[in-house]
Amino acid sequence: MDLYGTGVVAQVDPTTRPTGLRDIECLWLNGLQKSAMSVFFSLAGYAREARARADALHLPLFIMDLTGTPQPVNDPADALIRMGPPDG
Repeated sequence: MDLYGTGVVAQVDPTTRPTGLRDIECLWLNGLQKSAMSVFFSLAGYAREARARADALHLPLFIMDLTGTPQPVNDPADALIRMGPPDG
């Protein structure tokens, strides 16, 4: 599921398998096309390759618990929480 807002595009993966590399790269490209920050939310976490690629792309990753509460997974997600989205 893709979500769009002013200056941001997010994807939510509600499946029970870890989010893969292709999903991360597709979201990143979608964000580039829209000149927006990309953010990913996953219920089951991330495959090792997906996490490494997101870190290299500075793409914020969050994991959701069963109540739907997001928790940051990587440094870009921590920075997004601390500082908010960059000014467009």
